[in-house]
Amino acid sequence: MTQSRTKLLAMLSRLYRERQRLVRRLTGGRELAIGTVTTTNRKCGNPSCRCAKGLGHLQTVFLFKDKKEGRRRCKLIRRADEARMLRAGEGYREFRKDMKQIRAIDLKEKQILMALADERAIQYE
Repeated sequence: MTQSRTKLLAMLSRLYRERQRLVRRLTGGRELAIGTVTTTNRKCGNPSCRCAKGLGHLQTVFLFKDKKEGRRRCKLIRRADEARMLRAGEGYREFRKDMKQIRAIDLKEKQILMALADERAIQYE
């Protein structure tokens, strides 16, 4: 980065404001479903049901990672909790996206700070 000190400091200030905005979102009170919440089709097992020949019934399934064994586990969500879990799953996707943006800001800040340090460095020969 060979930009002027003023431009580098302005970029650093913008990154700082963006980081603050993301931290406010990340620390908000929104519920998170750690894992993946998805809607899938399943068959009920009744041979005379319409689902036996078709796609199946819609059911919401909460998938999560079992950290002890490292295998994915599937947990069926009650109908009463479906909307809440779908919102919480969306909240977790947004949380992960915001965390990715924070990591990108970290990298940019480090690059700017190194450019500012290079600008101030003493060349001794």
